[in-house]
Amino acid sequence: MSQTKHQQILKFIEDLAIGSKVSVRFIAKALEVSEGTAYRAIKEAEAKGFVRSIPKVGTIRIEGTKERQIEDLSLSEVAQIVEGIVICGQQHLQVQPTKFIIGAMELDAMERYLEKGCLFIVGNRIDAQLLALSRGASLLITGGLEPNPNVVAQAKELDLVILQAPYDTFAVTSMINRAIYDRLIAKELVLVEDIMVTDVNFLCDTACISDWQKLSAETEHSRFPVVNAEHKVVGMVNALDVASKDATTPIVEVMNAKPFMVGKEDAVSHVARVMLWEGWEVAVVVEDGSLIGMLGLQDLLEAFQQVQKQPQFGETVDNLILSGFRYVEDDAADTAIEGEITQFMTSEFNSASPGVLVTVLNMAAYIAMRKQHRLDAITENFVLYQFEPVPIGTTIRVVARIVSVSKKNCHVDLEMTDGDKIVAKAMFTSRMS
Repeated sequence: MSQTKHQQILKFIEDLAIGSKVSVRFIAKALEVSEGTAYRAIKEAEAKGFVRSIPKVGTIRIEGTKERQIEDLSLSEVAQIVEGIVICGQQHLQVQPTKFIIGAMELDAMERYLEKGCLFIVGNRIDAQLLALSRGASLLITGGLEPNPNVVAQAKELDLVILQAPYDTFAVTSMINRAIYDRLIAKELVLVEDIMVTDVNFLCDTACISDWQKLSAETEHSRFPVVNAEHKVVGMVNALDVASKDATTPIVEVMNAKPFMVGKEDAVSHVARVMLWEGWEVAVVVEDGSLIGMLGLQDLLEAFQQVQKQPQFGETVDNLILSGFRYVEDDAADTAIEGEITQFMTSEFNSASPGVLVTVLNMAAYIAMRKQHRLDAITENFVLYQFEPVPIGTTIRVVARIVSVSKKNCHVDLEMTDGDKIVAKAMFTSRMS
């Protein structure tokens, strides 16, 4: 499997002799990478424990120790993250759970996932709590609920840990996931510049379709960015654009004048997510509007997958929620998405958690802005009106309509329906970035 530049640098540093001096300039020159890419790799090498920064000496390759995995949160750290209290098992708080399991299934189904050393996250389900303890799992009881005395007695007898958190299961899971995701970003943030193709074939805005045909035959590619005399990207052209057109037709008449453009310092995870949601197959990499590289969707997905260390932590909670939703056509809306409320998305009341509703509605607004106006923005204000609970198994549709766009803000009206019934509405306000 191909490696990103980031991973190649790490391997290069790891192969250096013990005592070798490591510097940003040395790495950048030896591997022909940017100093920013070299710096990030050296910082991760330091986190891994096989280089050390020594005052007045520099960064030195040292004998590394066993790396602690990014997912290895101790029970003590989990308690701090969820603002929980320790009911029993204080002597085992430095233990790292083998995995995290959410108690959102029937007992029979749950049984095959439970194992000794895992952390079982569950609300007020005494039968599930006792089953987990009998399998050697520690408990994280959500919702601020006091554990049953029988449960506490069994945990003490089996010398296991019980933590109690004041938040519901969805919120607790989100907090743990965010802590791990933040570590993942700090440890290995793959940027566009690390994986982009810099040797890009392009067409000038003075070209015609015959020039596309010639370049396509030479390169065996069909998609090319179009640039003007200043090398600024003005469009993208592909085989569908030129199909059935006369060879003398100017490229500017058939090209897409609004290609998907990204910067070299954009995070691969973000770019991949946008490309998946909006259906882009290629992205043009620009710097001050000038063409500097290209990315294919497959390249992005492979790079994104390389930073996923374990399946249960390979996705953020947002992505896990939105993975079950799809884009649908709706002539009455700027954007519409549709998907099913699953058991993972529910609160202890067996209906969709408010956090889930906000996530889905917020993403629909973001897609609408990107689709209609290619706007990049951050959420400034979000007002949710939920009219009734949304039970498990409900297929919901969210439609987004852009109300107004100004230089600094965009306002989007959002509506969530279950068939013909409106279950929630929201107003989203963003600030342009």
